[in-house]
Amino acid sequence: MLPVRAIMPSAPPAMAFAHASSPSHPVGSLLAVGAALPADRVPAGRGRRCAARPDEDGITLAAQAGAEALDQADLPATLVLATTTPPYDEGGSVQVLAELLRLTPATCAVELTATARDGLSALRVALALAQAQRAPVLLCASHAGSRETEQDGDGAVALLLGPPADTALATLTMGPSHVEELRDRWRLRRDPEMREGDSSFVDEYGATRLATDLGRAACAQGDAPVAVCAPSGRAATKAERALGGAGDEIAPRTGLLGTAHPLLRLVCGLDAPQIVLAVAAGMGESVRVAPAPAAAEVSQRMRDRAAGGSERDAPLPIPSGAGFDPYASGPRAWRERGQDLRLEGIRYGDRLVYPPPAAPPPDRRDEPPVIQSLAREGTVLTHTRDHVYPGGDVTGMVVLELDDGARFYSQVAMGEELGIGDRAQLIPRRLHQGGGVVQYFWKAAPCR
Repeated sequence: MLPVRAIMPSAPPAMAFAHASSPSHPVGSLLAVGAALPADRVPAGRGRRCAARPDEDGITLAAQAGAEALDQADLPATLVLATTTPPYDEGGSVQVLAELLRLTPATCAVELTATARDGLSALRVALALAQAQRAPVLLCASHAGSRETEQDGDGAVALLLGPPADTALATLTMGPSHVEELRDRWRLRRDPEMREGDSSFVDEYGATRLATDLGRAACAQGDAPVAVCAPSGRAATKAERALGGAGDEIAPRTGLLGTAHPLLRLVCGLDAPQIVLAVAAGMGESVRVAPAPAAAEVSQRMRDRAAGGSERDAPLPIPSGAGFDPYASGPRAWRERGQDLRLEGIRYGDRLVYPPPAAPPPDRRDEPPVIQSLAREGTVLTHTRDHVYPGGDVTGMVVLELDDGARFYSQVAMGEELGIGDRAQLIPRRLHQGGGVVQYFWKAAPCR
């Protein structure tokens, strides 16, 4: 007879970490940060959460955060996307993010979509690539649209990373990892139903125990405050307090932002050394953060953004127009991705024309055409309201004179208002899902 083995002992032994014999963990620099936290804050339990608007998703939020991190920076050699709420379950979502960020076709693109821990898993991958390539890597982590728990919020964080450098905002050193077979949420292949493990068992053994032991292993290399992120806010708080921390002060205002949440805690804590760890589905990752003095200002700006927003009683409703399913063409989308996603126009001498014309204007036929990316800010020249598209909802429409002289006719982003003379910015948004693919384009919103 085979010996009987207890599955869940009343006093489980401490987790055995074999980090002493593991290879050195990647080390790199934090060069710049960006964040996209929806302004709407709606009730969530005893607090609030960021609520994306119907024309936002994990890609539009990641693109906004990534553009902020890349402002005035060299284009990265690699793009890493981490999200458990991609718009496409299969076929990849990182491609459109690369186009919206105007990255070159030679960019290496990587996508991680398994669990909320992937925010730090992606950081490990990105730091290793930056170290190996001696080139910058852009990491975008986002979460939008999932309501697996009432604590889930929407938002994105982007980190521009590089090899170790003296001018960095912070030095990031990946710490201990862990993996074991313990599932909290999962979906079988071709199964539409999400399944969940026993909540008390998952919280105690899959989150609190794992995070506490992983945090102690990380602190063995030098004490520092520990920030814990887990699918359950209660379990994360319990583990963080067991490690001497005060608990998550950001989540009550933003909600838990999936893969982006550990990165949000990282950038909000850049005023002092810290250890950030994330656990989910029996897996854990940790990173040690050593900030430079200049990072304190960035930290305060990110904390202010997390604490801000406007309170609403409920998220903006999904627009009417049931059955709105415009024709979509894959070849057309591919041919016009430059104008639709990368915002590319054609310059003839001193005139920038958008959308790119099929032929030069009559007075510019002797001037060679040059492809140019449009500015993303401008001034409202005029505005009107469309009462037809889509489904009879009122849609704001504006004409912008962009800072580079181009004219741009655009919808106003949902929930926003613009008037003549206002400064506006172009932000990526969803238009529709006609033909079974997501059509992204640019909408106007006030500059903030």
